[in-house]
Amino acid sequence: MTLWLLIPLLALATLFQVTLMPTLPFIGYKLDLPLILIVAWGLLAPFGEAAEWGFIVGIFLDLASGLPFGIHMLALTTVGLLMGVGQTAFFRGNLIAPPVAMILATLLYHLVILGILALLNWDIVWNDYLIYVTLPTAILNAFALPFVYVPLQRLQRRLRPRLEV
Repeated sequence: MTLWLLIPLLALATLFQVTLMPTLPFIGYKLDLPLILIVAWGLLAPFGEAAEWGFIVGIFLDLASGLPFGIHMLALTTVGLLMGVGQTAFFRGNLIAPPVAMILATLLYHLVILGILALLNWDIVWNDYLIYVTLPTAILNAFALPFVYVPLQRLQRRLRPRLEV
């Protein structure tokens, strides 16, 4: 996808995440829309494109968050790179693989952020955060994935009709 379309799309996703998602909690938790976008595109697009998306949306999230700059960028780029491995026909044709990938990606995303914060001497209560924040968010993201995955799949088919297996 051209950067002229991609950057505004990811800026809009970040704006939605930062402004509207905190006011729309689902069962007390909020979705990670940028993370869902990265995972969905990582499972659909050629290797490396989801990492580009993660880098761009990570910068936007870093500019909007109170965390040290670069944390979201590093975490989402890492997730994008690893999700690019899932571009095989196995992941595209398997109904269980994308939600499992979403759960693992959410865990990885949170672990990278917590790990960096721990290295910066932030006081992290790992068990509480992983059980009470990461796990419910991962499940919620997995349920929301099809609502992002299907439209992105249609977009990917329009952009690259020859990549479909």
